[in-house]
Amino acid sequence: MKCRCTKEIPQGRLDLGYKTCVNCSTTARYACAPITNHKTGNTIQIVSQETADAIYKASRRKGYGTCLR
Repeated sequence: MKCRCTKEIPQGRLDLGYKTCVNCSTTARYACAPITNHKTGNTIQIVSQETADAIYKASRRKGYGTCLR
């Protein structure tokens, strides 16, 4: 099947019920935010792209994640 932009849609996307290619999709991207519980107990949280951008911007601040003021 072809997308409206005339590119071929991969069979995997068709099997999932999508009717457009990735480039023409209107679905927002997902991102992740790292959660550090301890030195080795790290995990990630799936969030929207906007939330991940905000967390990344906040984490670049001087003293972020420390006791510095």
